Amino acid sequence: MAKYGARYIKFAPFASTNPEPENAYPNYGTVVDMSKLVKVSDNPSVAEGKLHGDDELAEYAAEFTEADVDVEVTEVSNAMGAAILGATLGTDGDLEQGGDDAAPYGGLGFITCKVINGVKGYAGVYYPKAKAQIQGEEYETKGESITFVTGKLRFKAFQAANGKWKVTSGVKATFAAAKTWLDGKLGG
Repeated sequence: MAKYGARYIKFAPFASTNPEPENAYPNYGTVVDMSKLVKVSDNPSVAEGKLHGDDELAEYAAEFTEADVDVEVTEVSNAMGAAILGATLGTDGDLEQGGDDAAPYGGLGFITCKVINGVKGYAGVYYPKAKAQIQGEEYETKGESITFVTGKLRFKAFQAANGKWKVTSGVKATFAAAKTWLDGKLGG
């Protein structure tokens, strides 16, 4: 199987009522469209423990703790930044970021393309419980060539109440089918 491409990235904040039902996926509020997707990479962290006895490894445990999910999009609009980072969107459209901003928990997902034995299909990738973290920005002056600078966001993905931190759909024959799967996960 080979993967290429990534698009249709969405974030849905937790619902205001019954956001995390016991042993279930979260409930979500209004979905936030996140601009055009450039790249997503996730990096799970694992807590490890080793016990040695009689000069050998007697026990070993490794358990998921969280994952960094780095997202790069073409643009982080002020409205999107306010919804995802918990910042304030001023009446004039200014994004006002403060030290007491609280990013909401929510679901994050996108669609990728897969090729298996020459047959193209699509798969949704869904992180049921994620929270954005503030990131620095880059600004670059124009030189002899133009360099585009994209919007970067880092999310922390955690286990939902049902213990799942990431779900990848089975391969769907069409983009529309993968979109329907992802929209269903995010409550859309």
